[in-house]
Amino acid sequence: MASVTSGTRPYISPKAKARQVWLFVHRWLGIALLIPMALLGVTGSVLVWPEDTELFLNPQRAVAAEADPALIEARHVDSAIAGLAEYGPVTAALIGEPGYPMMFGTAPVGPPNMGLGPPTRMAAYVDPVSGEMLDTKRSTGDFMWFMHAIHGHLLLSGVGRPVVGFMGLFLIVSAVTGLVIWWPGRRKILAALKWRKWEGKMLNIHRQSGVLLSVVLIVEAFTGAWISFPTFFAAIVEPGGTEVVDEHDAPRVAAPQPSSPPSAPVILSGAQWENALARAQSTYPGRPASIQAPANATGNWQLMIIGEQGPAEVLVPHAGGEVVVDLRNDSAGTATKVAYAMDGIHAASIGGPIWQWLTFLSGFFLAFLSVSGIYVWLKRKLKR
Repeated sequence: MASVTSGTRPYISPKAKARQVWLFVHRWLGIALLIPMALLGVTGSVLVWPEDTELFLNPQRAVAAEADPALIEARHVDSAIAGLAEYGPVTAALIGEPGYPMMFGTAPVGPPNMGLGPPTRMAAYVDPVSGEMLDTKRSTGDFMWFMHAIHGHLLLSGVGRPVVGFMGLFLIVSAVTGLVIWWPGRRKILAALKWRKWEGKMLNIHRQSGVLLSVVLIVEAFTGAWISFPTFFAAIVEPGGTEVVDEHDAPRVAAPQPSSPPSAPVILSGAQWENALARAQSTYPGRPASIQAPANATGNWQLMIIGEQGPAEVLVPHAGGEVVVDLRNDSAGTATKVAYAMDGIHAASIGGPIWQWLTFLSGFFLAFLSVSGIYVWLKRKLKR
């Protein structure tokens, strides 16, 4: 009888050797990246519904389901101005969907917390129906800020964003190698998903959840890497195009002109806010998404309005003059449009409820996959 061994070493087919390589890569990526992957997964799930999570943690901000924060009037702004008087003038408004409070913010009151993201501001929440101020908070340092800071930077100032981007690329490799290891052939896919009594609960759940959610994890990892390296991917999509603005680290505000003489700051009333919104909507009808007040008497109100032709930036001169409408869909290049799409897919703001739930589940299961993979490996090592 012919021997299947060479010396003292058993014969291993090329297919089995390749599987050993994939298993080695899959295992050690999981071991090396256990903590960051688990953190990115859990925080990503928490951020799928940020507004609802905020209300759950802060029930004092709850408003009626029919309350619409887009219906800004002078009384709403005046309420926010009074509540934030000790921190400076109100300079911005962020407008959500019906059923959520109005949110107004001040100019920066401090540097970025831990060197991450934009400067610290104070915010006020106002009831769209009653006009009463419901709550105030600092824009940094609370639970949701930490969720964003961990998911976007891993709390690493300066290098956090590229580190998270590489985590996304490593996750793609881990997911793909996991699929390669599991792949049983087209005719045995359903059989390979069945529960195997001899494998134990942890390995069974690890295998089944990893396979079923692998595509979601790959999409989330790829879009996360795209967000982390916007300039690199923009050069691929649109060579020679305009640079994509990274809106995750700083607000989109025009840079000051050094040659322009400084102007005295302007004190704005609620009536002026209401008038600026009315002028903008009369020029470009639609639902406002954000309002940025002018920094001085010669500046512009900057409003983001979602109309029938899509999102548009509307500039309303404070001192009077022609209102300018910049349709984002028309002015944005291909790279910018793709970047917005990647951001929407990653945050589950586009794709509907099904994609939101898949994203939510994939985040928690990413943490589970990281822990369960280590557990199964250590258990086998101890048995040996």
